Amino acid sequence: MPSLIHATITVSGDESQLDACNARIRLLLADQDIDGEIDEHHGAGALCYDMKVKGGIPFPAFAQASQEFPALKMVVEWVNIDAGERGEATLVEGKLTEHNVHKLAMATGSARPVHVAVAANGKLDLALTFFRLNREEWMGYALTADRDALLRVVRAPESDAVELYATEGSPEWSMRWRASLAQSGCDFEVMAEPQEIDGAMYSELEQMAREFVDEWIWFASGAQDEIAIEKERYETAGHAIHAANVKASRLHKMAAGTARPDGTRQLSTLSGDDAWVRDFVARTWLGAVSGKRVSLTDRRTVF
Repeated sequence: MPSLIHATITVSGDESQLDACNARIRLLLADQDIDGEIDEHHGAGALCYDMKVKGGIPFPAFAQASQEFPALKMVVEWVNIDAGERGEATLVEGKLTEHNVHKLAMATGSARPVHVAVAANGKLDLALTFFRLNREEWMGYALTADRDALLRVVRAPESDAVELYATEGSPEWSMRWRASLAQSGCDFEVMAEPQEIDGAMYSELEQMAREFVDEWIWFASGAQDEIAIEKERYETAGHAIHAANVKASRLHKMAAGTARPDGTRQLSTLSGDDAWVRDFVARTWLGAVSGKRVSLTDRRTVF
């Protein structure tokens, strides 16, 4: 069975040629036998094609368009989870000017940034980890004291428009937020037709969530003999116990090194380039008042 490849192709350069190039690419793709789906996320200064396809990227169509629009540059980035590879290539004037393939390292916990914020009373406000799938897409996992979700964040190229997709305990994107980084508001919807997550990608995300939980979190629904020490430490500290809680040893280290005057604690290994993802998650998924709140005790896929 052919592997599912997730690819993003970004077209930039002479802005006066982008509309014509987009029209030409659509015609060329219509002649291709494509097994999968292609979404368009175009910005003011670039075109972006987001693909989930089997049997290979429809490279000939873009190579032909590149040849016909020599003033434009096409950057191709892809991930093949089954093959354990990611790569990037650049097309100019129909010719391949750059081509690199790398082994994926998503399973390495230390390679993933984390952000954990805890209230003064010990309640978990937000725990977040993610990895960058390509230049304009991030995949992650977030949880609070009473709910969790797998996340997908997509940013339009050369723009501040962003979409965030989240799960509700099933292997499908069922909630979506659309917003601009420059504005405070956002549009939210429970998707009428949820998008199934590719099996290999879902497994990778679930593994990431499990590793993150093993390192940081204990659950009130866990076996009592396994959480007895955590409960005792929380009760001694005067903290209320919630569905999900930061491990006492982690909480102690955060209190020693990251406590603020108001008693809140925060640990973050996010780079400056990634901090906006955390802020966007906080604006959308974390602040959501609509949609179903997911009980951690009901989420059997990870817990």
